[in-house]
Amino acid sequence: MKKHLLLILTLLILIPSVAILVVTGWGVVEHEKAMKNIAESYVLDLAQSVAMQVDRPRFMRRNLMMSRSLESFALDISLPGWVALVDESGNLLAASSRAQDVLPQLWQGGIPVGRAILVRGPFGDNYTIAAIPTSQGWYVIAAVAWSQLLGPMVRFSHLWPVAVGLLAIAGVCAAWAFWRWLIMPLLSLESEVSSLKWGKDLPKKDDPFAVKEIRRLRKVLYQLAQTAREREELTQRYVSDLVRVQEEERTKLAREIHDGPLQDVTALLQRILLLKRENWSDKAKKYIEIAEESATEAVKELRGLCDSLSPPWLDLGLSQALTELTDRLARVYGVKIHLETSELPEVDKDTILAFFRITQEAINNAVKHGHAGNVWIKLFYEGKSLMLSIEDDGCGFDFEGDTEALRVKGHRGIANMIERMHLVGGSIDITTSRGKGTTVVCTVSLPFVGEEASSDAFDV
Repeated sequence: MKKHLLLILTLLILIPSVAILVVTGWGVVEHEKAMKNIAESYVLDLAQSVAMQVDRPRFMRRNLMMSRSLESFALDISLPGWVALVDESGNLLAASSRAQDVLPQLWQGGIPVGRAILVRGPFGDNYTIAAIPTSQGWYVIAAVAWSQLLGPMVRFSHLWPVAVGLLAIAGVCAAWAFWRWLIMPLLSLESEVSSLKWGKDLPKKDDPFAVKEIRRLRKVLYQLAQTAREREELTQRYVSDLVRVQEEERTKLAREIHDGPLQDVTALLQRILLLKRENWSDKAKKYIEIAEESATEAVKELRGLCDSLSPPWLDLGLSQALTELTDRLARVYGVKIHLETSELPEVDKDTILAFFRITQEAINNAVKHGHAGNVWIKLFYEGKSLMLSIEDDGCGFDFEGDTEALRVKGHRGIANMIERMHLVGGSIDITTSRGKGTTVVCTVSLPFVGEEASSDAFDV
């Protein structure tokens, strides 16, 4: 019921107005019928009463009838209406007061005998007229005006439809105003809020057709959305600066390692190689070889650390960077990484870096936490979107989408992946469950269309 409350309120306003209009219309029709029946009954009774008077023996002689006027009869009983006596040819024989002026305007010679009919007067008034035959072959014509017989009832029947019509119009106008200034603005506001991307979009600031309360609500909502947008922009700038500083520190650290410890260990290795040329005892040669192996391993680890902190392959493009990354991580972790790429359009450096770091983090998580033996990576371009899919056969984990909870617990890997995708204007979808592995899908819209993709697969 709450779901359709606005519609119910509108109907509660509109239905009574329509019901009043229908009931009143029906009442007016029934009132009209009642007045018609009253007028017909009265006219027939009047005509039959006069006909009975005419048929009495004292009226049998024509001369007497001609000399006696019906006016006295009408006045004696003080009844409204007019009465006239006509012969078969329609000649007027006798009439009540003013009947000679009124009846000729109403009686056109087509009045059915024995029943009353409704006719319109010259000024639009309603009259009921009836013709009753007498035994002499004459006809008694009786008529009455509705305004004369019914009086206030006729005036009421004229005013009531107007009053009810105005009331119905007022009800309909109220329902329309309620719908236009309250219901429609609320529906529009609900539609905007339901589709509003909080922190990105802004609703309409004002609705001039809405009532004051809804306009005030819109202004408050607009201010909240604007504050959320500013906060989101501030967060994005903070995360962007944080990522930039992290990458700068990674590059600086890689450069320091390369120019410092790596060069020192490399120099040490060169000295060990020179030292091997001298004549030493077997025991000394064994220690020198151990030192050489340790120095060589240290050089490899330092070079790998430099490559991990500041990959030199990013300038080669996204496909080549992922190929080098998966090749090195497969050797380091001893897992099978299946990389499948397609021909890609030009990709900006920020997107390359984001995809590279997300792939690096996803593989590390799959091996270290999920104990995966296989990782499948697909990189392809579809429509105007660049998509990266990373799937593993590890043990998975319980993830409900709350990155803040993971951040609080110290698991910043997924939170960093999501932040990196937001920085490049993309989306990330993480699907996982305990015992069923993990799938990470990243999507970024590119402003240009690439060429037809041709698939190349690599098994690392």
